[in-house]
Amino acid sequence: MSSFDFALKDFYRKRNQTIPYLIIIITVVSITEFLIYFTTSLGLNILVRPYFVNEFFFSGSINDIFSQYNTLVQILLIILAIIIVLAISTTLVITKKKDIGIMRALGTLPRKLYNFYFLEVYIIFFIGFVLGLIFGLISFGIFSLIINFLGFPIKFQIDLIYTPILFFSCLFGIFFITGYTLRKIGKQKIIKTFSKDIPYNFDASKEIKFIPKWLSSLGFNVKISIINTLRRKGEFRRYLIVFSLICLIIFTLGLGTIVLRTSSQTWIRKSQGEDIIALGHKDVINNYSLMYNMFSEPDISITTETINFTDKHYFFNFNNISEIEYIDEIEKIDKRIINFYDVQEGYGFHFFEDIQDYRVVGQSRRGSIPIIGVNPEYLIQNFEIEGKFFTNEDAFDNMTIGDGLALNFFDYALDQSLKLTSYDKTFHIAGVVIDSFYSGWAGYVSLDIIQQELNLTREINLVLLKISSDSYDRIKGELTNILNKLGPEFTHLRLDHVFNENLTFLFNLSLYPLFLIIMVSIIGILSLYNYQKSSIMDKARDFLIMRAIGTNNKSLKKILFLESIYVIVPSLLLSLGIGMILNSIVLFARVHLPPLYIPFIIFMVLLGIFTLFNFLSLIPIMKKINKFSIKDFNIY
Repeated sequence: MSSFDFALKDFYRKRNQTIPYLIIIITVVSITEFLIYFTTSLGLNILVRPYFVNEFFFSGSINDIFSQYNTLVQILLIILAIIIVLAISTTLVITKKKDIGIMRALGTLPRKLYNFYFLEVYIIFFIGFVLGLIFGLISFGIFSLIINFLGFPIKFQIDLIYTPILFFSCLFGIFFITGYTLRKIGKQKIIKTFSKDIPYNFDASKEIKFIPKWLSSLGFNVKISIINTLRRKGEFRRYLIVFSLICLIIFTLGLGTIVLRTSSQTWIRKSQGEDIIALGHKDVINNYSLMYNMFSEPDISITTETINFTDKHYFFNFNNISEIEYIDEIEKIDKRIINFYDVQEGYGFHFFEDIQDYRVVGQSRRGSIPIIGVNPEYLIQNFEIEGKFFTNEDAFDNMTIGDGLALNFFDYALDQSLKLTSYDKTFHIAGVVIDSFYSGWAGYVSLDIIQQELNLTREINLVLLKISSDSYDRIKGELTNILNKLGPEFTHLRLDHVFNENLTFLFNLSLYPLFLIIMVSIIGILSLYNYQKSSIMDKARDFLIMRAIGTNNKSLKKILFLESIYVIVPSLLLSLGIGMILNSIVLFARVHLPPLYIPFIIFMVLLGIFTLFNFLSLIPIMKKINKFSIKDFNIY
């Protein structure tokens, strides 16, 4: 019989044992692939950026933080997938210890044994990985259809980075980790291989070590559950690692989702504002509105070829519509000039702490971006800013830029400058704002400077109005009448719809972690169930003896319940500690922190959910235990 025939027959012969392991591999691989393809489709992967019509789409600070968050979750999921594959393959080999011992006693060569069981492990892995990849792609396809239906556009791009990393890590991990276990079993004395995962020399009559003596006073069931856990400490360690990672991923997803959703929506509110009305030529305000849409729409792109903002027909004198200042519902008036400029990155000096020295930074990048002339004293937005917004006193050589421009066009923006090449004027970067306008690829300079550069006196091409809440319907007729003085091409546009679309984009972006939380929780529940179920047949003799001496099913159920609790509680405590550290490193330095009690609420919720499912999973297991009989006393 060839090694391949043996592996297939053994896989089929013990399908009740191998299929549950196969299902877990399929589930975790499919979830990992779903995340890989979903983040790739949004450009959230650091190593992969899909092509969009809008090259600036979602490329600022919010994307940067989402990318780091998703990369963290992705790495954790890949590690989880690898560890689960290795744990399952190692457990599978350990369950074959008796078979290996018998085959060695019959004279089977060790190399032949290795080939038999290595091949069986790899068959399970290859089937699980391929099916997981297929189901991951199918789930991504279904999810993308739903998301696209909700108005959240995503694109498909084949992943050639993360999937191979996952595949080859598992491949080599099985060879080294599982192979080490298999070779170790092959070198053991034959009599020792009959003990499976329980050490052959384990003595349950010895006093319990490392456990306080008072713990024994909690009852017989507690003591037995502790003994069972200690004698199967190899299996306990494997499931503790797997379940700790599962809890860590769920904790990271839950806390990160809350933090990112709250912070990103707060930044967008500060960047765009609510109850904002744009006044001007219809071409100007329509394109201005679309330039906000570029934050969340990958297929919208406004460039110098789309519109020439300096067309003389677009400019007007605000004095001609000064009646607007007397409308009570208008809280603030922000006069602006918007125009595209060719720009060039300027050099600067940055202090590097690792070498304690200043170095010249900058690569003289060139591009064409929108520059907005504003009066900082009447600015409507209340930006989230690093550095400072320029003032009228220092506006002659200072400007403020968006985060997309700062992250992608500069090395260290606050230490550098930006040159308007067509104007031959260089501005120092005084501040960087989180901005949704043009995906953060815009600059802000003094309105007076732009007017001087364009040889204008008081003309502008855009006005923003901040109005009181729920007052638009009362004033829109009056605004229309006033703007008619400028001509039929001039109108007004309420920008709330763009603001809401960008908020919806961020809300939808935070939906997929909820889906992942559900799926990873399913893996956790399956892991708990398999932890309880995997050793049931090995415990059959123990349970029959305990029932023979008068132990009832209620006590057996408590013992199994407590054994799982010993996995759940340490895993959740580890995930809480490590999760707080990881989130603080990746997210908390930049975002708005939730109240301190939120992580502990997540901990208690997870503890309650897993405890409940631990209890419910005992129902089918107890039915199986009740079917045990004397025939379950196998010789081997």
